Parts: sequence; C-alpha cells; structure tokens
Amino acid sequence: MRGLLINLILISLFLPVGGQEQDPFRIIEELIEELTAVDEHDTDLESIYDELLNLLRYPVDLNGADEAGLRRLFFMNELQVANLLRYRRERGGLTTLYELQYIEGFSHDDIRKILPFVTTGEAIPSIALSPADALRHGRHQLFVRAQRVLQEQRGYSPASEEELAAAPNSRYLGSPLKAYTRYRFNYRNRVLAGFVAEKDAGEEFMRGSNPYGFDYHTFHLQLNDIGRIRTITAGDYQASFGQGLVLWSGLAFGKSSNTLAVRKSARGLQRYSSTDENMFFRGGGITWRLGEGAEGTLFVSRKKIDASVSATGEDGEIVEVTSLLNTGLHATPSQVAGKNVFGETILGGNINYNHSLFRVGATMMALGYDAVLNPPERLYNQFDFRGSSNMTGGIDYQFSAGPVMFFGEGAMSSSGGRAFLAGATSSPAPRLSLSALYRWYDRNYHAYFSNGFRENTRTANERGFYAGVVIHPYRRWKVSAYTDIFSFPWARYTAHAPSSGVEYFVQADFSHSRSLHMYWTFRHKSKPVNAPAGQSATREIEDAGMTRLRYHISYFASSTLELRNRAEMSLYSRESRSPERGYLLYQDVLYRPAGLPLSFAFRYGLFSTDSYEARIYAYENDVLYAFTIPAYYDKGFRTYLMVQYSAGERTDLWLRYAVTVLPERETIGSGLNEIDGNMRSELKAQVRIRW
Repeated sequence: MRGLLINLILISLFLPVGGQEQDPFRIIEELIEELTAVDEHDTDLESIYDELLNLLRYPVDLNGADEAGLRRLFFMNELQVANLLRYRRERGGLTTLYELQYIEGFSHDDIRKILPFVTTGEAIPSIALSPADALRHGRHQLFVRAQRVLQEQRGYSPASEEELAAAPNSRYLGSPLKAYTRYRFNYRNRVLAGFVAEKDAGEEFMRGSNPYGFDYHTFHLQLNDIGRIRTITAGDYQASFGQGLVLWSGLAFGKSSNTLAVRKSARGLQRYSSTDENMFFRGGGITWRLGEGAEGTLFVSRKKIDASVSATGEDGEIVEVTSLLNTGLHATPSQVAGKNVFGETILGGNINYNHSLFRVGATMMALGYDAVLNPPERLYNQFDFRGSSNMTGGIDYQFSAGPVMFFGEGAMSSSGGRAFLAGATSSPAPRLSLSALYRWYDRNYHAYFSNGFRENTRTANERGFYAGVVIHPYRRWKVSAYTDIFSFPWARYTAHAPSSGVEYFVQADFSHSRSLHMYWTFRHKSKPVNAPAGQSATREIEDAGMTRLRYHISYFASSTLELRNRAEMSLYSRESRSPERGYLLYQDVLYRPAGLPLSFAFRYGLFSTDSYEARIYAYENDVLYAFTIPAYYDKGFRTYLMVQYSAGERTDLWLRYAVTVLPERETIGSGLNEIDGNMRSELKAQVRIRW
C-alpha cells in the first residue's frame, strides 16, 4: 500500500505534462479488458484480438462507411453509430478525426480508443479480384510460440509401469511444452486464408495419439465482395445472426462497462482461426446479395466432436453418449478416448432485409448427431436436450422511432421451447444515453450454438430485465451504470430450486487529456446457490453475494513511459458462513526506449484472499494472440516481465516470464498440475515473421 501511495503522489507531480500518443496495441489490450471485465461467460478472446488487429490494418472510413461498415467497430454502441450517421447527413462528414468530440455520445476516452481503427480519408477504390494480384500483393504473417511451466508438475513426474497399469490417467501422455503456430494471409480484406495448429501441455506430439504432429488444426479461406456474392467461406468458419438466440458463434459480449452495448451486431459468416476446439463450423457457406438491401445465406458443417461414450452397438459403432466434452484437452488416456468420437452435422441459413428505417431477418438451423445424446437425469437437467436431432428457427428485427432504437428476436426449438428478447437504446438528452433489454427463455429451449444476452450459462431457463445508463456530467467525466434483475424458473446446477437475483454496476471515468485516465468501479451481484448438504434428500438454497470495488489509474509520465496502478477489493458472503474478503494491489510499468526497437511490460502484484470464492481476476500483458487473465487468490505475490524486440520491419520477437509465489503454501495447484513447492513460474517465447 505504501508503494502505491508513493507512486500516486509522484504521478500527481507530472500532471502538467502534455498528452502522448498511445501504442495501438496497448489500446487493444485495454479494450479487451474492458469488454471482458464483467462478463463471466467464456469469451473467444482470440477472435476479438483478430478483429481488432484487422481493423488496425484496414481502418474504417468514418465518412464513407455505411452502417454495416461502421459496425465493424464493435466496441461502439448503437447510439454512437446512429449519432455519427446523423452528423454525416447534417454536416457532410468529418474534416478530422478529432471532430468526433462534437458528436453526442463520444467522450474524450471513447475517442482515444477509437482513433487507431478509423480514418477520414477516402475509401480504397474497389477493384476486380485477380488471383495473380492477390498472390503478388497479399500480406503474410507467420507466428511460432512455445511455453511451459518450469517446475515439475505431478502429471509429468516419473512413474513405473506398474503404477501406470494400475492408474493410467495418473500421468500425462506428452511433454509439458505447449506449442502453437499460426499462418495468416490477407489481400485487401477480400481474400483471407490461414491455419492454426496447437499442442496443449501434456498432449503428445508426433507420436501416440498425434502421430502426424499437433493435436488441433484449423484451416480457413474467405472471399469477400465478388460481384453479387458478399462472402464465401470454406474450411472452418463462424456464423452469427440476429440477436444470437438461434445462432451466434464467435465474437460476442454480455454485460460490460460499456453499459449501452446490449444489442448484438450480426457479422454473418466469418473465418475461424481461434484455438477454441468446439464453437465453430467446418464446411462451407455463402452469402449473396438478393437485391437492394436484401441478403441470403446458406451454410453446411460436418465435424467430429469430443464426447463421453455410454453405449456401442455389436459392430462397435457408438449409439449413445452421456455428455459433450468441451475442454479441448487430450493429455490423458481417458481424454484421448473421447476425442472426435461423435459426428455433428449442421445445415442452416438466414435471410434479411435492411431498409433505412428498419431491418428484419429470419434464421433457421438444423442439427443432427450420429448417435443419441442422453445425459443422466438429474433434478437440474430434466429439460436439457436429449436425442439425436434438433431444429431451431427465429425472426429478428430492428427499427427506429424518433430518438429510440428498438431491436429484438423471437425463436423456437423443435422441443416447443421458446426464447424472446426485446431491447431499446435512446439518447433523450445530449449528455444522457439509456438502454433497456428484457429476455424470456423457456427451460426447454434448445439451441446449442446460441449466445443470447443472459446471466445463465445457457440461453435457457431465464427471465430478466436489464437497464443501463451513460451520463457525461462534465467534459472529462463519464458515469456508466446498469441494473440487471434476473430469475431462473427451474433448478440450475448450482441451485437445485427456482431462484432469482440482481446485479448492480457503476463506473466513473475521468480523463485528463490523453496522458491520464482513471476510473472507479462498484459491482455487486446477489445470486442464490445450494446450501450445504443436510439430512434431507433435496438441497435448500441460500443467498450468495459478491461485491467488488476497484480503483485504476494509467498515466504517461513521458512519451516512453506509462504507469498503471490498480487497487481492488472483493467481498463474498453466504448465509451459512462468515464473509470472505480479497485484496489486490499491482503496479504496471510499460516502457518503450526512444530510438530502440524494444518495449518492456512489467507488473508486480500483491494479493490476499480468504478463499477461492473471493478471487480477483486481472488482465495481463501477453504476447500477440495469447491471453493471460489469472485468478489471484490465497496470499502471495505475482510478477511478470515481457520484452518485445523488432528485428527490422519483418520480424518481431517476444519473451515473457511470469512467476507466482504463495509463501504460506507447501504446494501449488491440484491434481496432475500440482507442484511440490510454493512457486509456479512460466516461460513463453514467440516469433512473428511478416512478408
């Protein structure tokens, strides 16, 4: 705490220093942390990073882009897009990017984050797509990465043949090295191709279950704007339509500090190049322009997925599985046994019409499995999907009425379950913006690839109302807040009875030129969970609450040095036990020496929590396309140092070392990842070559 206070005092002495241009990669990291800081569901961070890097290379022309083009800036909310379009109609466009400060809804901090990804120059003229030009002028990138934990983990310790025979899953099959390679090709955002290959720690490489190399491979090819054809995808791809009730894989967000961003902006078919081994399609799709404002899409997918097999036929063919396995790990014999054993076939389509006053669309998707999915029946999963086929369809809409924009989607699955979502955004006053959303998801609504706005882990068994607000009370201040009231009509995995809860979020941002930014955050969530097991056959539920307080400040002390500090506290409470608290303090130093092709990122953090329930998450700087958001819990410190070196215009090198020390512990981790000792350190290296 003393070091934090000293640093804040020193920062205050530098306030007269003028604004500094920020590294766009640091803004990318800031945006990712902002978009994922509240949402507790798994988010495909690689897709976010990929899209932001693509925007950096091909920025959006704020004067020439249509509404669909502006929605590439997915971190802009609906009102910002609408106000920008209105400003263009009334004023004829922007002369400079800094003219954004005169448009309602754009704070100083919003503009700072948008600048690297936009331009006011003329759009690149459209030219005929030539294979020869694509090969000659396309841009290539190749990434190679390796990382490993330096201490020996239990899963890699020596074992005799007798031990392995008695407990084959007590050791990992492969080495502790995690390896990754990625190739990308991009020609003017019209031809995109590439592949990703990855081996997780513990998985075999060039032997055993992976005799030909990596455990996971993905390949994609995408062509854009070929006559009436908008997009053609082949290989692995993602699909997102409507508000996500029927189908949404890939880039998606839930609740975040951008409290107005409750409406999803459908991206249709997009290439897939992430390392999530489940939420993608494998096959092909096409989107074509049917006429003025109308588009149609068809796609098909066929791939093998992981599952737990429960029954086979006389010929050894799988006839029933109990669950789908989504970890993507194949490092033990039992994990390898479930790899790619279950066939999944998908056929779907979308048609939509976009008018200047409204938009309407319809989406259908049919899913078939090669065998029956039949999980063991429990109280909480009685209405989950069981069977070998499912069909889901929905209709989505959007229209404006004066200053209010309305949107929504209604859907139904073949089980008869329904899902409905309706929302609105408005800016009734120059410094005030509002958002609201209501959702109703039946307990028997089945849509495996859905990703609607929700609190639950799935788009099912939920009712809820969300209200958000953004206020700009003064020139350099922004206050964002939301309230989400939700209920679950049927039992959940963590609460074996119908329940309801509420969440509150408030954040105040202050920006002093481009050199200094700070914010304060308060977040509280109350959500019932199972009470400790008693004598009765059924579990009772009890209230559980989590409160988080955060103060964060980032400051450019000079053109080469940025300092960041954070102080965060958590409080977890339940009726059956005493409150559990957690604390985190960290200091970040980001330094780029003038005149040298080097940059450094350093953190030293102290943390103390009473339990894992009081854990605190914090985003860390990492190598390109890698992400580290560890849970800080127990008592100790964590530090890391990352160095990036640019060896000319074509080659970049990264080296990152991170270490966690828990002085009061004799071991770190659990299961096969347990380390005998109180320190866990990891080394990571990456190289990127461009041509």
